[in-house]
Amino acid sequence: MTYRPVGANTIGKGEWRFSFQVTRSNTFEFSDLIKDRLGRDTTGRISVDRAGAEKFASSLPNEPLVFFFDAEIQRTEFSFRYGMTQNTDVAVTLGWQSIGGGFMDGLIEDFHKLGFEQTGRNAIALNWLTIAIIQKGQVIYFSQTPVRYRPMDPVLALIHRFYEDSDLTLSFRGALQIPATTFEGQYRSNWDSSAGLALQWRPTHNQAINGGIAYLRRGIRGGNGVNPFLIKDQIAGHLGWEWQGWLKMRPFLVLVYHDGLTSQGPGATLDKPAVNHDLGVHVRLSERVTLTFSYINNITHYENTSDMGLALRLAVRSATRK
Repeated sequence: MTYRPVGANTIGKGEWRFSFQVTRSNTFEFSDLIKDRLGRDTTGRISVDRAGAEKFASSLPNEPLVFFFDAEIQRTEFSFRYGMTQNTDVAVTLGWQSIGGGFMDGLIEDFHKLGFEQTGRNAIALNWLTIAIIQKGQVIYFSQTPVRYRPMDPVLALIHRFYEDSDLTLSFRGALQIPATTFEGQYRSNWDSSAGLALQWRPTHNQAINGGIAYLRRGIRGGNGVNPFLIKDQIAGHLGWEWQGWLKMRPFLVLVYHDGLTSQGPGATLDKPAVNHDLGVHVRLSERVTLTFSYINNITHYENTSDMGLALRLAVRSATRK
């Protein structure tokens, strides 16, 4: 389960909203212990293979977790939200995930040439898929095989508005991820759940400040036992601004915070907090239909991290609400 920024407003009793979203993200990230060992051949680039990963792993017999991720991930989601009462909504999200080499590496390299240097980015093979996870000198997971539209666990959610006046709305949010699928035939989530608060403050007629905070209880079963990748519970939150002064377009900026994802300690980066930005615009196509475009990026990379994503979302709501 991941943290999703959710608005504090409910949609109203008997109302519904359906949305379809596609997110495409490029992730290149590896442990600090790998940074100084990246070598290049005569072509100037390297390709990681299993034999090389196993040789590298044998040199680190005491490290609890070392990783290398180079992939593009596409997440396709359908969501349905319904107003049970004026103050309480329920929602369900179904998703599919694809993992491959992608096509965005060249674009990202050109961006880094502007002066944002990143260790290893221009050393690895372009548009290649490699996922390697090492624990205690052993490669416990290695894959270079693309995944096409793998079903994801469904997520049930509840949003309850418990306070509202002319300037402020406060709501409770809860979510439960149902462990209905497995990855690679062995890894399964452990009934992940989250609970938190969402708010919207309207300082002027044309602006809205949105925010929230939640606790995520999460874990993985499979492979070598319970929680093989040292995934831990997280605290996460968001703070965003939206301009509401135009009829057809609403630009927005959201900052999303997560504390450490794992508990592996020094030598990696997944135990450190992260902040992503979501910069985009809502475009109102009609009274019922809204199209949203987002540019997403990790702004707290630790020299060896680049997470860039693009998202497109189409939302349709019931016709009765004004």
